[in-house]
Amino acid sequence: MTWSEWHVQTPRTAGIRPKSRWRAAVFAVGALLTWATPAEAVVGGREATPLDNPSMVGLTERGASPDEVLFCGGALISPTVVVTAMHCLGNFDNPSGDLASKIDVVGGALSRRDGQMQRAQVAELVRHPNWDDARTLHDVLVLKLATPLPLPSLAVAGPADAGLSAPGSILRATGWGLTNYRDDNSQPEFLKAADIPIVADSVCSSYFGAAIYDDVFQICGKAPSGKPDTCQGDSGGPLIGGPQGAERLVGVVSFGPTSCGERGGAAVYADVASERDWILSAAGLTDAGLPSPAPTPVAPAIPPAKNTVKTRLGAITCSDTTCRITIKTSGRGVGSIKDVVLRVVRKSQDDLPPAKRFARAKKVKSGTYVARTLLPYGTITVTAVAYDQNGTQLGKPARETIEVE
Repeated sequence: MTWSEWHVQTPRTAGIRPKSRWRAAVFAVGALLTWATPAEAVVGGREATPLDNPSMVGLTERGASPDEVLFCGGALISPTVVVTAMHCLGNFDNPSGDLASKIDVVGGALSRRDGQMQRAQVAELVRHPNWDDARTLHDVLVLKLATPLPLPSLAVAGPADAGLSAPGSILRATGWGLTNYRDDNSQPEFLKAADIPIVADSVCSSYFGAAIYDDVFQICGKAPSGKPDTCQGDSGGPLIGGPQGAERLVGVVSFGPTSCGERGGAAVYADVASERDWILSAAGLTDAGLPSPAPTPVAPAIPPAKNTVKTRLGAITCSDTTCRITIKTSGRGVGSIKDVVLRVVRKSQDDLPPAKRFARAKKVKSGTYVARTLLPYGTITVTAVAYDQNGTQLGKPARETIEVE
């Protein structure tokens, strides 16, 4: 495909699809755009059984009923520790704030309405120090619970389990995500399960771009027909493999196309084996699952090298089906640009859930790139970032906030 477009949200959220024809017009950054509403979701899966993943949990806002909404999934790796996705924190207005007091974890039942559903408050959350929001890289978050959940714990995959995520293998995803990305009211009552085919890293690298997909810390999943697939509400949920009774947490649901479950798409999962040392350290666990004497220090993220590349946003032109965003680059070092990526973010506002989208821009001439994507309505921030062939950010991102109505 010529244009790669995908959407990430908490949960893995739907793209904005127009319910009626869009007005064709030319807009400058800061102008008003007019759209209609959308939605997304395990798509093409089956109803889960108690054996599919008894360690499955859901995340909900403190005090809210799981019957109302589970904004993300997760996996219990000890009675008091849950592994989920970093980008799930985007469900809140201030993702970098103190959010432990705002999140509850529920589990122990297949139905969200089951009175036997167990609940625990989050006492502490441990963010991945190398989290890259622009690339959705190191999309792993550890939650420490105030009280234990009386559920089975899932073992964390390690280097010896590399074969579980090898191309050609099948891993199981579970979640309460929507079952139809076109209908944001399709969150099921009962937990769903899906068997996800794992494909070569080159599939996701080609689809999303080498500047986004990382073949060390991510796993690529793709069904030939597009289904089954994970989607909105499934973010942070587990991807598990191994023989029954000895399953391992192999991946964490991260991001995928806007129209999940459609032919031609692919989905990305955080590779747990590559993050194992950090997960156990953050959780205060040893390989045996016992409390460790002290967490292993983790090196801080290395800031990108300084350079003189300048990136700025140009005009936005919208047709009946998509928007065309022009991106200009200049300065010394533009010749080293390998990819330019557009990011669109909507924070939670009014009745609108948070949304995040990426689009890989195409070079149309020297210094000029064009990205095509659907824009969610509401107040959104549009960011353009240039990368070199090693995935290193070049210069400062260009950023504008616009209103889409």
